[in-house]
Amino acid sequence: MAPSSSAKILKGPQVFISFRGEDVRRHFISFLVPALRRANINVFIDEDEDLGADLTNLFTRIEQSEIALVIFSENYADSDWCLDELAKMKELKDQGRLRVIPIFYKLSPSVVKELRLEFGDKFRDMQRRHKHQPERTQKWEEALVSIPNVIGMPLSEQSDKTDNDFINSLVVKIQTLLDHMVVRGTPTREMNHHGVTLQGGSVVYSMIPARQLQITHSENIQKWAWSFINEAPNYEELEVAKMIKIHWLRIKGTYDDTSDLTPGEKYEAVFLVKLEDNAIGWEQPVTLKLKVEQHDGSDDNRVDRNENLKDYIGHNWVEILAGVFVVPPRNKPAKITFTMFQYVTDDKKKGLVVKGVAIRPTN
Repeated sequence: MAPSSSAKILKGPQVFISFRGEDVRRHFISFLVPALRRANINVFIDEDEDLGADLTNLFTRIEQSEIALVIFSENYADSDWCLDELAKMKELKDQGRLRVIPIFYKLSPSVVKELRLEFGDKFRDMQRRHKHQPERTQKWEEALVSIPNVIGMPLSEQSDKTDNDFINSLVVKIQTLLDHMVVRGTPTREMNHHGVTLQGGSVVYSMIPARQLQITHSENIQKWAWSFINEAPNYEELEVAKMIKIHWLRIKGTYDDTSDLTPGEKYEAVFLVKLEDNAIGWEQPVTLKLKVEQHDGSDDNRVDRNENLKDYIGHNWVEILAGVFVVPPRNKPAKITFTMFQYVTDDKKKGLVVKGVAIRPTN
């Protein structure tokens, strides 16, 4: 089915908008979305989803986004689906995978934070309607407490600003944020592949080159080819692995000792890859796993997620998030294992180029 909006052709990081109500759609959203797209910002709203698609696809769209705008209006808490979206955003925000920006539209931030007035009444009505799902409603309430405490932008009923002035200001702020944040799919930091950068005795980031990863069948010249590229800014030679043609994919790597990292800080592991213009066979998503294993065997935490690599065909080098982890104390170091795989036997894949994996702080 053809896309329902030109938004799907825009490249770059995605901004997801969550809102409630036809009044908000006809007024605020109908001006905000075109303004973002005129600024070449890849925005996604519910009507951009294909007709007939399952509503749960919107969770995937949130996972694919770098920024989520939550338009809190008087009727927002009157939708169980909006509250589910909000809970999903909080989950991703807590994992360091999503920047959430609350917009208080004709509503005081304190009304949302404290669940007061009609907004609070509607939420409590929703709680009662779903009293048989206490875990679900608990997540809603936690998200409604958490998200409004993030720095956002209010547009009150008494504001001297018009919707248009407010939207122009919001677009500029989002452009600035996108320009300065490190986003999946658009790397903005140069990384020295020879090792690590140290700051105050701790590793700022580590680049694990492709040769140090376990790439299944990488020595089979009919399936993978190795070559060197020159990387800016110093135009150093870096060996990369280029997929020729395979049926199933498995790339695995390890960071053996977290004692060099900053304890208590959130770090991410990202695969640095490129999908060439002629890449095929990526209709099915790849699965990414990140596992934290204590050296004494006392702990084993794993994070799994999926990613559609076909979205990046024809881009330059992109970052594919394997997962986020919190560095344990230095006296309890851990091993980090990260994997990208796809076991599909009925179609062949080609066109993936692997540079390596970066381990670095999320901020």
